[in-house]
Amino acid sequence: MGTVRITDANRLSTVKPDLAATLNVERSGVTPDSLTVASNRKVYWNCPDFPAHDPWEAVVNNRSGGFRKRYGTGCPTCRLRQTSAQELRLKAELSTVLAIDAYRDAVHSGRVERVDMVIDADGLRMVLEFDGSYFHGNEQSARRDSEKSRRLRESGWIVVRIREAPLDLLDPAYDVRVGFLAEPETAAADVLDHLVVLGLLNPAAAEQYRALDAPQAQETASRWIRERIGEQAARRLEYSAQNDAWGFMFEELVAYEADTSDCYPTDQLCVDGRNLGLWCRKQRRLQRTGRLRADRAGRLATIATWSSRTAHEAGFWAGHDRYLRRAEPGDPREREELPSSRDATVWANNLRKRRAELIACGGDLPGDQLEAMEKVPGWSWDPYQDAHDTKVEVMQQFCAATGRAVSSVKQREQWNSHPVGVWLNSWRTRRDVLSASQEAELEALPGWTWDQQGDQWTAMLQHLQDFGAARGHIQPSLTLGDEHEKALARWKRNHKNRLRGRGDDKALRLRALLAQYGETLP
Repeated sequence: MGTVRITDANRLSTVKPDLAATLNVERSGVTPDSLTVASNRKVYWNCPDFPAHDPWEAVVNNRSGGFRKRYGTGCPTCRLRQTSAQELRLKAELSTVLAIDAYRDAVHSGRVERVDMVIDADGLRMVLEFDGSYFHGNEQSARRDSEKSRRLRESGWIVVRIREAPLDLLDPAYDVRVGFLAEPETAAADVLDHLVVLGLLNPAAAEQYRALDAPQAQETASRWIRERIGEQAARRLEYSAQNDAWGFMFEELVAYEADTSDCYPTDQLCVDGRNLGLWCRKQRRLQRTGRLRADRAGRLATIATWSSRTAHEAGFWAGHDRYLRRAEPGDPREREELPSSRDATVWANNLRKRRAELIACGGDLPGDQLEAMEKVPGWSWDPYQDAHDTKVEVMQQFCAATGRAVSSVKQREQWNSHPVGVWLNSWRTRRDVLSASQEAELEALPGWTWDQQGDQWTAMLQHLQDFGAARGHIQPSLTLGDEHEKALARWKRNHKNRLRGRGDDKALRLRALLAQYGETLP
């Protein structure tokens, strides 16, 4: 294979100037101008954060690719200190729930074993070992860690190895994986949940800790870190570790946005055990409250779809813009490119439902959202109530203009192009969805009845009874009487046939009236 030609497109000093500045030219015997970013040559590097640290060897391609994103500067001394700091932060958090002996770092298994955390109280003898991914990622480390666990268990200790992603579990029955560079409270919650599964911890204790959703032992962790590596080194290490962890998640967000065109990952998306959705919400909260560092806000601003708005806020404004364009008059050809009428209706109904839920809990939508919706042509927060009010007003106008009662309206009757008959029938058949105030408005209409057919039947039976009292019989004529008598005769004939052989209330009432005049209803 031929030698790769070095150009400005692949030269280390051009493509990765920050990385090139850390090359130890004297010990490497080569300059960054003479190396490509993908070179497989092993060279020496200086620590960019702590220049006094000893230079170390690493392949150029490893440093210029994903290595820094996963392992920070790559400096072994830094990583050792950072791993120690991770372990101590996790130990401090776990100590708020577990009876960890703060200053015990060794147990006996026939020989002295250095360990990370020891619990030897209330009949529980347990060792917790934190395995950082940098120093425990090779086969030799895995063999050494497994052998150490075996010796401890044979000596009567319960051993739980806390393995940092992406490390595999050495003993799936006892070991637990935590996220890469996970926040100490998140890692601690995962460990406590695992101990519950093993039957080593009361579930209530783990649930209570997770519900706090915040670190509980920061001061203790900081004191332990200072005691181990010194005050100045602890401060610089904290700053460096936070930058590396933040940069790692930022790069993952950039990759996510490139795939999805948004910056709202769900909580189901985890990167090496770290929740990207949770991380994004934290950055938005810091940005909205003015607590996000300016350099980080600037980096986030380089992502096209980044916004400090919450997912609900972003979803509202995107939906509002689409709904507004559909509601405003415009070119029909442009409307074809907008969301369908059904999609717009679903969005609007969901928004109304969300506001109702907030109001029920004593809250409401933000003022700017309420104001924006009030400006949408034809918008209503309660379209059903508004439509009801409009129909009732039309019925009031109908009664005033015609002098008729609503009980006289036929089912398919229209007035001034309004389907008043359909409205009345719908209100009567869907009474169960009406509010008390709506029922009261309808009952105030002249001649209102909830059972028009039943009331009409009772009225006709009363007319037949009155006819009998006046004539001495109940045999109105179908041909000789006036229109009222003919209508009564038709009603009697039809209902004698319809109610024949029945025993319901109407049949019993008609049968009783007929019997008074010597007639029968089989």
